[in-house]
Parts: sequence; structure tokens; C-alpha cells
Amino acid sequence: METKDPTDIVRLATAEALRRIAGETLLTSFVGSRMSALGGSLRDVLRCALVAQRVAAPRRLITLCRDLALGPDAFDLLGHHVLGALVGYRPGPDALVRVGGALGLARRELFAHRSAAPGDPPRAAPRVGRRNSAAIRYRSTKPPEHLPAPPSWTCTGCGQEWPCAVKQSQLLAEFGGARAALAVYLGSCLLAAARDLPGLPLARARNRFLGWLPRRPF
Repeated sequence: METKDPTDIVRLATAEALRRIAGETLLTSFVGSRMSALGGSLRDVLRCALVAQRVAAPRRLITLCRDLALGPDAFDLLGHHVLGALVGYRPGPDALVRVGGALGLARRELFAHRSAAPGDPPRAAPRVGRRNSAAIRYRSTKPPEHLPAPPSWTCTGCGQEWPCAVKQSQLLAEFGGARAALAVYLGSCLLAAARDLPGLPLARARNRFLGWLPRRPF
């Protein structure tokens, strides 16, 4: 369904994201009967990004994720489905960046490590779905060449800054003309790299991860 109305996109993308989330064992094991509350918090995120056109830490989503004891792997999977659902309605790259920025702010607040103060009780390890954890699946296989290697964000294949020239060509082929989806993927990489490399100037980071993208559909 084609629509340009931001309110319609918020409604449709939220419903599609919930449909995708409902099929993920890792997420449903946390969410349980709180799917309606999750839908409301995701609508808030999308409404802020698409209707108000601003980036803000999604307080409602952050509170819900804390209540559900959502771990980082599960949160990343949640964000993947939200962005994946949104891409299908072609909201434009600016909207996708705003949604990605809001999710990045939430992730930082939820999982940023803090030093334990003297006398603090031991912190319980977050619940992590082992069977479906994307991180565990990734670590269990030998990484192919030309992947990013955090926290330095160099290329595993050639040692250059990632994405290297070879990987740029590969990404254009892998995404098959879906420029918006590729921009979302690279935007999420940019946010992660900014966390790992706080000294990297923003303009240089933006050019490194997004500046090489074709201006027109490829």
C-alpha cells in the first residue's frame, strides 16, 4: 500500500513491526502479554520521527524495555524489525535516520555501562535469548572477508577503514537497488561506530559511512 501521509505510515509500520516481532521467539519470550504496550511505545517513536520530525529519547519505550528486562541482543532485533517494517512504506531517508537516532538514544540509555559505586549490590546479568541470539549465531561462524571489526571499525578482509572500497561494491550488489534499506543499515553502523570511536569527527563519520552512496537509485 502506497501512502505519503505520515500518520498513516506510523499506523501501518507499527502494525507491520508488531507482526514481525510476534514471529520472533527471542522477543516474544520477553514481551509476552505486553504486546499492546509495545505497540503504543513504537507508535510514539514513529510519530515523533515522522509527524513531529524530531529526534528524542523514547521515554515510553525505554521504560517498557526496562520493565521487560530486555537485553541488548533482543533490543537490537526489535530495532531491526521496526526499521525493516518502516522501510517498506518509503518514508524517506531523513525519517529513517530520525528513527534510527531515537533507537540509538534508547540503546545508549538502556545498556551504557556504568562503574559500580562502593556498596552497590552485584548487577544481575541481563536475560538473553541464547537459542536465537544474533550475536551468538554470528560468533559461532567464521566471519567472511570485508566485515567490520568493532571497536576499531576496520575491515576484516583488507585492514582499511570500513566500509572499504570492496565492501562498498559488495553492498551495492547485495542490496540490489534498495537504497533506503542500505542507508538504514549503514546508518545503524554509523551510530555503533560513533559509540566505539568517540574521537571520530561527525562530518568524517557521516562521509565515511554514507557519503559514498549514489544520489540516485542504483
